[in-house]
Amino acid sequence: MLQWNDTLFLLVNAPAHPGPAVLAIAIILAESPPVFGGALLIGLWIWGMPSRRSGLLVTAAAVLVGQGINQAIGVVWFEPRPFTLGVGHTLIVHAADNSFPSDHATFVWTLGAGLIATGVARHWGVVVCIYGLGVAWARVFLGVHFPDDMAASALVAIACGCLAGVAQPVVRLRVLPVVEGAYETSLRLLRLPPALIPRRTDQPKS
Repeated sequence: MLQWNDTLFLLVNAPAHPGPAVLAIAIILAESPPVFGGALLIGLWIWGMPSRRSGLLVTAAAVLVGQGINQAIGVVWFEPRPFTLGVGHTLIVHAADNSFPSDHATFVWTLGAGLIATGVARHWGVVVCIYGLGVAWARVFLGVHFPDDMAASALVAIACGCLAGVAQPVVRLRVLPVVEGAYETSLRLLRLPPALIPRRTDQPKS
């Protein structure tokens, strides 16, 4: 284990009995990425500009690729979690599986990087990346990751975000029409509220 990694972990990791407010915030940040990320993508798809949907699709695909890369890394590089080594304090229950890289941090940062690289929602991308810093802090604070897990996640996320930007034109031409067709057909069959019906132009409502 790298010396800086141990030192930084002990600086960030929670005391044995942190304040309830800080602990609650850390748990929410640590566990919320799938819900937050899914809700954001769905919201941008439904209520955002249709011309940006190719970016949303390719960003979602990049998130999945990032998770796949993490699994591949885990096959060749196993890093135990802090609590399996008896280091620091662990304040949430977690399986003693591979710690490197962090799936949660990779999820969030890939989402943010994809939104920025594709230009689909750069402001949201910045917000998501900042939120990802909170996620990274929380998972170290709660004792389920080392800082180097987060550094690796950032590298994976940057690579996947760049891949999303490169793949966007192909997705726009070949994948988006099929997905939008299926989406619109589903709305008609389900007779969902008008607010969920796709807009046909990118012109703002007057």
